Amino acid sequence: MLPIAQLPSQMYTPVLLLVIAYAVLTILGNRARSNDDRPRAERFSNWAFLVVLVFAAYAVVLLLASVFSYPSRFYDMVLIIFVITVFFALLLSAFFVIAEVIPNVFRRGRDR
Repeated sequence: MLPIAQLPSQMYTPVLLLVIAYAVLTILGNRARSNDDRPRAERFSNWAFLVVLVFAAYAVVLLLASVFSYPSRFYDMVLIIFVITVFFALLLSAFFVIAEVIPNVFRRGRDR
């Protein structure tokens, strides 16, 4: 079972509240922007960004809580993050070769 499933459910209530607050502030900001009220739209956008920062800080709190509650699974978490990072680095490298290197090889052949 994942460590996230064993933490108390009350620890995830702020996540739900922050998502709802972000959605409401974004909707209010878009509504103010559609009414050409730029100062009010900017204010709502700033508050929504503040909610995102609070959410990021709380995500770190949840991470630390899971690490200290289940130290034996910390190695598994680090290993999974490492494997995902390597996978996406290889995928990015493959896309770079497809998008940049291969077209340049074919262009050089036509220039001769």
